[in-house]
Amino acid sequence: MALAHEVQEYLYPRSRPDLAGVSIWGATNAARVLSGDLYDFLPFGNEKVGLLCADVSGKGLSAALMMSYLQAMSHDRLLFAREAERQPDPAAFVDGLNQDLKGRFGNSRYATMFYGELDSQSKVLRYINAGHCPPILITETGEVRTLSDGDLPIGLFPHISYQERHLDLSKGGAVIVYTDGVTDALNSEGLEFGDTSLIACCNSLSKGTDAPTIGRLLSEKIAQWTAGAEQFDDTTMIVLSVDMFQVQDSGPK
Repeated sequence: MALAHEVQEYLYPRSRPDLAGVSIWGATNAARVLSGDLYDFLPFGNEKVGLLCADVSGKGLSAALMMSYLQAMSHDRLLFAREAERQPDPAAFVDGLNQDLKGRFGNSRYATMFYGELDSQSKVLRYINAGHCPPILITETGEVRTLSDGDLPIGLFPHISYQERHLDLSKGGAVIVYTDGVTDALNSEGLEFGDTSLIACCNSLSKGTDAPTIGRLLSEKIAQWTAGAEQFDDTTMIVLSVDMFQVQDSGPK
């Protein structure tokens, strides 16, 4: 199990994408030795990046194996396909993963997943939410709201139509993607951190805060909440932030 944990650590990103006017951060914390959560950054050249966050059903070794399979199939369908100039759009990519996963680990296994592609030039995020927690949007004005539209998890049904959604971040803003281990995190009294606390933390952030700072501050709030309490679910977050000042200054001089 210790060796499996060491191997799994290498599956997570070793560095963050470097895109003009954009900051990206991600982290995961396993409740046990092995995690069933996945996050990944998929580089598509100098202008685009794919953001993947998933939570597979089950716990322990079986969940970790399923997580690694999901990551391998994602790389095959996106990175290797791009090299062959046959990269699918987000909806087709998620549909393909759904077909791959259905029944492979048994009929009751599935994964919730968020997948998005950011174009650093247009600052438009194209994304699919397959049964995942609603991402949080912090607008350029500091307004906090959830992106509640979504589809079913992958691996449950063989034929599902996944709908691609677009988010315009050209004026700045941030998106926080997370697994349910964040809101389900327990304190020493057995109380959950909850959606309300997470939204309140986001409301307390300064306007224009970059992704690493957002991620660090939210992680600190969760760590304070869970101090001294045993946890039963993995926690994972991805934060994407578009710098409104760089966006505003990007025009001709």
